[in-house]
Amino acid sequence: MRVAPEHHAGSGDPLLLLHGFTDTWRAWTPLLPRLEPVHEVLAPTLPGHHGGGDLPPDKDLTVEAAADVLEELMDAAGWETAHIAGNSFGGWLALELASRGRARSVVALCPAGGWEHDSRQARHAYTYFLRSHHSLKLLTPRLMQDFAARPRLRAFALRELVAHPERVPPRAALDMMQGARGCSVVVEGIELARREGAFGELTGVECPVRIAYGARDWLIPWPKAYDRLVRMFPAAEFVELADCGHLPMWDDPELVARTILEVTRPRPPAPSAPSPPPVSAP
Repeated sequence: MRVAPEHHAGSGDPLLLLHGFTDTWRAWTPLLPRLEPVHEVLAPTLPGHHGGGDLPPDKDLTVEAAADVLEELMDAAGWETAHIAGNSFGGWLALELASRGRARSVVALCPAGGWEHDSRQARHAYTYFLRSHHSLKLLTPRLMQDFAARPRLRAFALRELVAHPERVPPRAALDMMQGARGCSVVVEGIELARREGAFGELTGVECPVRIAYGARDWLIPWPKAYDRLVRMFPAAEFVELADCGHLPMWDDPELVARTILEVTRPRPPAPSAPSPPPVSAP
């Protein structure tokens, strides 16, 4: 089955949605009905990911290369700037685009890259993605469908990604597993991410930044996996997503949509102060 490379719908101020490593644009499906009445939403699948385009043959999957592709997508959409929300690796990409002056605001949900190089938190995340990649390669299509359809197997498969696997529909769980299995840059991406400086120092971010962490995110836990982000963005707003895991869009779509819209929704102009009454001449 052919997978759409992106989702583009809605009206209003532009909003770019960026999914995490090995995921696809469908990660945002639960939020689209809440975001599209307010924003023109563009949710692409990242290059090298299932259904997404290929990177140029002379480029590897680095933060910089992925951001270059996203800037080209923004240019093609006629967007000089946009509000940007991203999850996991997409959260870091949102901040990278902000450092390039392309963001009106950023909401980073459980962003990757905030850990110190070669920390325990970083090694845990890399190990998870490699283990998941090799495990999915062993599953036949029929077994993958069983894991998605049966509640206990689905809970086991998604245990490190969401706090409430029972809230993920079987079709969405299958999309997640197929997306991770079909990602062609897993090993390459992890090897590049392990290099010192892969997630560089970000400067020049002048737009509002909200960084939201899942209270039950075991993959990128608060606060240890956020040390660098706290240091680099002292003016950012850090908020907790209660009872949410690493993919909070599935745990609590209403909360996550509100977390984004509180930053991106157009605000009415403040009422001007009334003019003082004229002073009568004596």
